[in-house]
Formats: sequence, structure tokens, C-alpha cells
Amino acid sequence: MNKWGVHSEVGRLQAVMMHQPGWEHARMMPWNKDAMLFDDIIDIDFARPEHKELVNILTTQDVRVIHFADLLKDVCSDAEEHEELVREVVDPDLLQEIDPKDIQPSHLIIGYPASFRFEDRVVMQPLPNFYFMRDPAFFIGNRLIVSHLHYPIRQRESKLVRGVIARHPIFEGVTIYDGILNDPEATIEGGDVLVANNKTVLVGISERTNEHGADHLARYLFEQTGISRVCKIFIPHLHEFMHLDTLMTFVDRQQIVTLPLFWDRPDIYAEVARRVQRQCEKWQAPYRGPSPEALEEGCSMKVLFADGEERHYANVLEGLAALNVIVPEITVTVGGPQSLYRTMEEHVQEALREQWNDAANTFALKPGTVLCYSRNAATRRALEQNMVEVIEFIGGELVRGRGGPRCMTMPLMREFA
Repeated sequence: MNKWGVHSEVGRLQAVMMHQPGWEHARMMPWNKDAMLFDDIIDIDFARPEHKELVNILTTQDVRVIHFADLLKDVCSDAEEHEELVREVVDPDLLQEIDPKDIQPSHLIIGYPASFRFEDRVVMQPLPNFYFMRDPAFFIGNRLIVSHLHYPIRQRESKLVRGVIARHPIFEGVTIYDGILNDPEATIEGGDVLVANNKTVLVGISERTNEHGADHLARYLFEQTGISRVCKIFIPHLHEFMHLDTLMTFVDRQQIVTLPLFWDRPDIYAEVARRVQRQCEKWQAPYRGPSPEALEEGCSMKVLFADGEERHYANVLEGLAALNVIVPEITVTVGGPQSLYRTMEEHVQEALREQWNDAANTFALKPGTVLCYSRNAATRRALEQNMVEVIEFIGGELVRGRGGPRCMTMPLMREFA
């Protein structure tokens, strides 16, 4: 019987897959970091110890941590499977120039050639985003869904994860679905997919996941699994909120942490943006935030049911409460409760500071126990005041990639919540 599977966001975590950042970051420089989807350049010598600390926390919590690099080496130890994997993952045009045998397992992540001399012609780009293992594929129930990542620089990640899991003996018997990966009109990323319970999946329609991808996933889940509701949550298509899990994550059964006022008062966010715009104009400096108009559009939700019914909700949190997915009274807000602030605008300003450093991107180890960065002090206190145990770790370099503990983990096995 297949032992792997994820049936909720908060059931006790038993196994997770991760990848430590490494030499794939060495080709990043100020002039290409944006093309590699980074706002800053991370220092590998600091990021790796931070990642190891996260791994150590997980192992001390009796979570089995499986390193993707180990799986890759295992698969490629067989010469025939190594060549098959290379041909599956690498662009066929490149293989006209390179003998597949010359592409070592590490090259599939750090790029080819492996040397970092500037005069080398880079024929296969590195995968610096690969330490965000949440995105390339995700389990729903006992099925692994392979993503179709939005940006071309990340699309090799999904093929690599699919190819390794399909070949490694520890995953024998796992059902892998790659229909979305092969659908040219669909995009979907794991950061936008939350398994609320064994009947309900939330999918963010975001900067990186489109509605076609969500609809494709819903059809598959309704036909092949016991999932009976897929909630499409429409969020602003902005870099600040690139995935749904940058805005909300589950910390306990029916309890979430999320940005304050974001779902019901988008006008407050628009007003903060206008004030910052005016401030930048006064300083004769460019404004680099989202447009107030984009923020003012707000969010909404469309719920698809297996029987063909559809429901629309203008207020996402009210809709999730009506579906019994969350209990609004126990929702925790990034930056802490409104009572700490003189005005709603002040609350939003502080919440945006912590959300930029992934305060909303928590990762549950079991119901009521989560991982988060130590730097998000106000949100951490709010979680603890709401009876959520917080295990914190330092991630000053890791967060430069704009991802938190949920982003860096691909759950392989969770107990039912």
C-alpha cells in the first residue's frame, strides 16, 4: 500500500522533502537577479547553515527529512536511468550539443557547465529557486500533482522532481499526475495550493497560477479523488503576494494566520499605497510599490463542487467560514491584533513589513504547532497569544529569496488532522 500522502495542512507531519541552497546561486549577480526571480543575492555560506537549522528542527520533531539531492544521486547511480532522466529533463536542442553522459546529476540543478568562469557559454541555466520545494509538485491525498510553473527559468524544476520520484524505489506505487504540466494553457504552483481538509482544496489565482490551471486541477481531483470542493481564491497578481501562502496559512484545525483587513478592506491598502506614493514624490524618488488601483480591486472566491454546483463569495474569509473551512473568531492577523495600533493604516503598514519577510508563510508540524522566522516578532506573539506553539529559527539569508518555511518544504506524509 502506498504510504505517502497529504490530507490536510496541519495533520502531524511525518515526512518532508527539501533541498539545501547551493552552487546554483553562484551565477547570480545584481544584473541578472531579477531574471532569476530574486530581489536580492543570498550569501550561500550563511544560507546553508540557516537551512541546516531548519532541517535539524524538523528531525528533532520526529519528521523524516528526505533531501532531493540524495534521491537524485541514487537515481543517477544507474547509468541507464541517468541518461533517461537527462533526456527527459534537458531541452532536446541542448542535447544536440552535449553528450547526456557529460551532464552529471549536480548539473541538473547548478546548471551546465559547472565552472563559473565568465567566458563559459552557459547552455543550461541554474535553478536558484529550487530550495523552494513547495512549488514544483505537491501531494493531494496520495497523489502527486506535478506543477506547470509560470516562469520558464523554473520549469525544469517540475520535470526534475517528476523524473526522480517516478524512478526512485522509495516512491514505488505513487500515482503521479502530470497532465497540468503538459497543458500549455495551464500554470499552477504549489505555493497556491492549500489542502484545507480531506474534502476541500484552496487554490490561489495569482501572479503565478492561472484559472485554467485551477480548473484543470479541479476536474482531475473530482474525477480521481475524494475531494469534493475546490475554492478558487482570486488575489492581486502582484509580486508582493506571489502565492496564496504568502497571504494565509493554516496553523491549526480551521485556524489561519493572514494579513489584517486584506480580504474585507482593500481600500485601506490602497490608501496606504497612495500615501507612500505621495511621500516618494515629495522625496523626488520613484515609487516601487503596487498601484492603489490594483489593490483596490480586492479579492473574491469561486467555489467549484464535484456535482457541478458553483458558489461565489465577494468576501473570501466569510466564504471560507460559510463552508466551515475556517473559524473567523480564532483567525490570527500578521502584525498582531488591531488593538495594538492607533489606526488601521498603521496596522496595515506594520503587517506589510512582516509579510514581506513571510510572517504569513508558516508551516505546521501538527495542529497548533508551527515553524516561522524569528524576525517576525509581532506575528509570533499574536500566534502564541492564540494558543499556537511557535518554533522559530533564523532565516535572514533564506528570506532574501522571498519565501518562508512553507515555501521551503514539500510534505510527503501527514496524518489526518
